[in-house]
Amino acid sequence: MSETAPRPAGNSSWYTIKEWFYEPHDYEWIKHQRSSRAIQPIFSALIGVMTIIFGLSAFFKLIGPDTPPTLTGKSLSVVMITASIVVTACWFALPFPGRFGLLAYGIFADLGIGLAVLMVTDRDSGTFGCIIFAVGGTFATLFVSAKWLIAHVLWATTITAIVFVLAFQQGEVNMTTLLARATVLLGVVTLMPIFSHLAWRTLYRDARDSDRDPLTGLYNRRGLDAAIAELLEHARTREECLAFIVIDIDKFKLVNDIYGHSEGDHVIQRTASRLTLHFGHYGVIGRVGGEEYLAVISGAPDKISYLIDSTNSALSDDQDSIPTTVSVGGVIMPTDSKTWAGGASAISLASNVADSLMYQAKTAGGNGLRTTEI
Repeated sequence: MSETAPRPAGNSSWYTIKEWFYEPHDYEWIKHQRSSRAIQPIFSALIGVMTIIFGLSAFFKLIGPDTPPTLTGKSLSVVMITASIVVTACWFALPFPGRFGLLAYGIFADLGIGLAVLMVTDRDSGTFGCIIFAVGGTFATLFVSAKWLIAHVLWATTITAIVFVLAFQQGEVNMTTLLARATVLLGVVTLMPIFSHLAWRTLYRDARDSDRDPLTGLYNRRGLDAAIAELLEHARTREECLAFIVIDIDKFKLVNDIYGHSEGDHVIQRTASRLTLHFGHYGVIGRVGGEEYLAVISGAPDKISYLIDSTNSALSDDQDSIPTTVSVGGVIMPTDSKTWAGGASAISLASNVADSLMYQAKTAGGNGLRTTEI
């Protein structure tokens, strides 16, 4: 993990656009963001409803007077109707999808809309139908990366342009009317999704970063408080043990004095990376001081004990260019502990006890571990 590069003062708008385009996209945000989980069912229901509307549109077109004139066209309509039913059922019955599911749905929607508007024999109606690409644009704005959004916009704009050329060639609508419609669609189908995605991702990034330590990418105290409260409920529901582990880098002031603050920052980042590898799958980790970290994990007793006991070896390596050791204090809350009844006060108690144990390990010479149960 590396520190976020400073934003160039004289070219901030261009930097923002580049940052937006190349930023790795978190396809799981709606699953692990505590504030967003309540809207998962709403998103699923809305997308499911929109999908069945697509299917109904294809069905009415199939049985109506402007049904596709060829067998191929009719067959494609049947495929679209069937696929819409299946996909709608998935949105209502399955958990909210991750990266693969979201991208697959975006491709499905774009292909379906593109084929639908191209199969309309009345090209005048087809130009109006292109507005439905705005629905795909809204989905892309919320759930896919900037690069995938650009792919959607290029596809939607290309199909829309083809439909307008075909409408002009059909000769039933004059050029002025077509240009007026094309101007509106340019904004709705092409420009608005890009602007909305850029604004949305910038605001999302700012909100996300307010919970993170900029040097390590770990939670700061603000983000850690909310994450621990959620983990506490998760562990209580699953009847798992909970453990609080405080880690402090030994003699860190000497690292800064001898090697400089830049190398000191590297040691902090290195330790954060190893903490993430060691504990990341089992809980949450935060940087709570200059060289101090707090990890809170849940799981089976044997796993918890193993993770705590192996903390020192997981974070220290004699082959490092700047070798360091850590002092560790660990507190385990068994499933039958009366401490669970304390709620928020239990979190504070366990954190304070773990911190005290860490200082005992440090006072004893460092590179040590102290644990207890409460």
